[in-house]
Parts: sequence; structure tokens; C-alpha cells
Amino acid sequence: MAGLSIFLGFVFVVNVCAVHSEGHRRETICYGRLGCFSIRPPFNNTNDLPMDPSFITTRFYLLTDYSDHTPITISEDDLNSSEGTPFQPNLNTVFIIHGFLQNGRVEWMLHMALELLRRKSQNVILVDWGNGSGFPYGQATANTRVVGAEIAALITSLNNKLGTTNANYHLIGHSLGAHVAGYAGYRLPGLSRITGLDAAQPNFQNFDLQVRLDQSDAVFVDAIHTDGSDYNTLSGYGMMLPVGHMDFYPNGGSNQPGCPRQSLMNIISEEYEDGTYETGNIISCSHSRSIFLFTESINDPCPFTSFQCSRTRDFLAGNCFDCGGLPCPRIGYDANKYRARGKFYLATRSRAPYCGHQYLVRLELGTFRPTYGTLKLKFLTSSGLSDKVIFNGLNRPFASGQTYSAMLVELHELGGILQAQLEFHEQSSFFSWGSDRGIVIQKITVTTADTDKSVYFCGNHLRMMSDVPAGLHRPQYTPDC
Repeated sequence: MAGLSIFLGFVFVVNVCAVHSEGHRRETICYGRLGCFSIRPPFNNTNDLPMDPSFITTRFYLLTDYSDHTPITISEDDLNSSEGTPFQPNLNTVFIIHGFLQNGRVEWMLHMALELLRRKSQNVILVDWGNGSGFPYGQATANTRVVGAEIAALITSLNNKLGTTNANYHLIGHSLGAHVAGYAGYRLPGLSRITGLDAAQPNFQNFDLQVRLDQSDAVFVDAIHTDGSDYNTLSGYGMMLPVGHMDFYPNGGSNQPGCPRQSLMNIISEEYEDGTYETGNIISCSHSRSIFLFTESINDPCPFTSFQCSRTRDFLAGNCFDCGGLPCPRIGYDANKYRARGKFYLATRSRAPYCGHQYLVRLELGTFRPTYGTLKLKFLTSSGLSDKVIFNGLNRPFASGQTYSAMLVELHELGGILQAQLEFHEQSSFFSWGSDRGIVIQKITVTTADTDKSVYFCGNHLRMMSDVPAGLHRPQYTPDC
């Protein structure tokens, strides 16, 4: 591996294969055994050539024992030495790859590695390309190609020296790391699996398949999308575009619960109150959620059930809870155990543990004047009181005859639902006058996602006035109101 070869005193000789005549800008550069890299189409997603492997210094850190939290450096040179390596060729191997502005010593990588080792005996290798993952972003984008080549070179050496095969390897990459995994997989025919954790959008979305992670890069490619909104420098770091055999969209794939809606004022306020470290957490909150969902899925008994669906609107309409008599796929570590292929949706909790029992709550309104405000809804059940669901009519007013949907995710399964408890808070507006203020409740429907069975509360034209709590009793099991 180039990075560790530098550590041992070896220096690569760079062979420049071609020089662009206009402005003397190189279009292609070659790095010894890693081959040549060009910025000609389709690799024109950045104007930067990858940096020298001796600068990036990609390093690999091996863990093989859950009880030992100290990673051991592993390199191609170790495979040629008489001392050998603790790598166990009879076991499967997982690589974990970080993204932009990180390195192989970030806490989440070690946490994920230990969870993998707690699940079963295997080799886990942390990939550290921190010297190449910094600013500017375009250069880090270009460097992913070299890091992918380094991973492929190490795996090829492991195959040749220790008798493993590409089918023994699973690559997990976050953000830019997901595309690193794709570049490695392109060089490793028959690679078992790649998991893309919110694969980076800028410089990749809508580019040629050769440039980004796609399902041809491994026998099985699964992806978790958590920050797939339009990129605006504060959010939208991940791709919404499907990239794998199974693409999972928790909470619609963007704006994860518990993460603030991004705005410049939010960022400035958070930096003032909590400092730069916390500000960074806010900016990357949805983007990083993919890491925590996958890590939790490794050993948590909660199933993280998902449902095949074409879009968020259909999921929130309750049209996707039927899995055709087959087990509904689970997001994360066990995704490869299911034969279903396509796009899958699910809802999660706003904080760890993120997995829970999913319920779709639909609110149907009667006739009233347009009204701004919020409606909070809880359910009294035989096992206690549920978390609240909030329907927001602040940016757009609640309107007559409209239906609103939201997911309620409970850590513990709800018992029998006995009562719907409501509270409406009206925001003052042009419409806030007269005796017919408030909103009118027509019907509330609660559907258990796992069973696709519903409970209904008929509103009987209940008018909710601001800050006056109300309750609906007598749940029924037919939709007629």
C-alpha cells in the first residue's frame, strides 16, 4: 500500500502520461502499480487529478477481536514479511471508509468496527485517507479514485498471499467513502458487497456510472439515503438517486427527525451558543444519520423494517405496507438476506435508539376557514401514552377537506388504542377573527405498518379552538364516519 510504503521509506515514482497543451494542464497522471487517472470524460466531474499516493498516505488498521480496541496497522509489506499479520484469511473481511474532512480515527468508525466484531468473528479494516480528504472538496473528490485503487491493491495482495477471494469482502463507505468503495469494487470483479452510507452528491449525482457508486461495483450493493435534498452548501450532501440493488430512504431520505432544518441563521446561532464542533454536528446531522442507523442495525434486536415503495408520497398514503406475504426487508447489516430489489422506505425515531414500531397517522379535516397553526396529537393506549405527532400548518395554512399524514415511531409497541388526545394552537393571521375560528376534525386514522391494520376515530365535525384540548373516544375498526 502506497501510504505505508512511504512510512517505511519507499517513494513512488510518478510517471506523467500526458500533458494537456492548453495552459499546460495535465489531463492524465500515472502512479506506478495503481495505474493512470484522467480527467477526460467521463471523469470530468472534477477538474482536479488525484494527488500523489505518497501525500494521501492511505493507511489500513486491522481489528480482529471484540475485546481488543487497539487497531493494528496492516499493509502489503506485512504480507511479505516473516512475522506475518493477525489477519485471519478463513474469516470474512469488512472495510470501513470515512468521507470528507475525516480520518480513520473518528469515533464512529471504531464504534462500527466493534459492533461488527460483536456480531461475529471477522476481520475489520479501518481505512484512513485523512491526508487526502480535506479541502478543497473537488480535490478530495479526485483523491477518492486513488484510495479506491489502494483498497483494491491490498485486497488483491491478500488474495494472492493468503488465499482469500473477492467474495470474502464487504466494503462500507460513508459520503465520499461510498464512492471510494465503488472505485475499489470496479477493480475487484465478484466483490461480495458494498454498503453506501449517504453516498456524496456534489460532483457525483447525474454523472456517468463509472464515476459514482452503482450496482455493478459488487455482487450486492445496498445504500442508505439520509440527506438527499437539493444541495445548498448547508444540506443535501447525500444522493437521492438510487445507486444499488436495494436503496433505503429513512424518513423519505432527507431532513432526518431530530436534526434542525438547515438555515444560515440556525448555523450562526448554534456556533454562537455551542462552538464550531457543535455547529459541524448540526450541518452534518442528517448526512451522518446513515452511519448511526447502520451501526445500530448490526446487533439491535429491533427489526428496522422497511417497505418497498416508489416515493415518499405513496409511503405516507399507506400504500406500501403490504410486503406480498414475504418478510419485509430490514435496513442495514442484514439487508443482503432479502431477495427484494428496488427502493424501500421506513420511519425512525428522532434519537437513539432509532429503530421502533412504525404507525401511520392520517388526519382528515372538515370545513372551515384557512387557519395557520399546529395540531399536537397523542394516543392513550392500554400500555400508556404515546409520543406526540405534530401536524404543522405554519408555512401553509390548514385548509378545508385536506388530509395530512405523519409517521409515529414508538420504542415499544403500542397496546390497544383507546383515545386520541388533541391540542390545537392557532397562529395569529388575517383569518384569526370571527366565531368560526379553529379547525374541524373529520377523521383520524392510525395504521400499524407491520400489520397494515387500522384504527379509526370519527371527529363528527369537532371544532378545535386554539389552546383548548379535546379528546376522541370510541375507536372503531371500519373507516366509515
